[in-house]
Amino acid sequence: MITLKFLGTWIKLTALAALALLLEYLFIHGFGWYLAAVLVTVLAYAGITAALWREWRFARQYIHYSHD
Repeated sequence: MITLKFLGTWIKLTALAALALLLEYLFIHGFGWYLAAVLVTVLAYAGITAALWREWRFARQYIHYSHD
């Protein structure tokens, strides 16, 4: 169950990151500003994904160890 919750959250996060990248492409016309916005979006996406993965892994290990 924790895996499905993780995947659902990660898919929503990925969709929001893709939407953010699309909006940046449409509304930011200067290449330097666009590159800066994309960098911030990608770093935020990577950080949140890493945090979600660590939380999922901890919860999975906790469930596994609590059943022993």
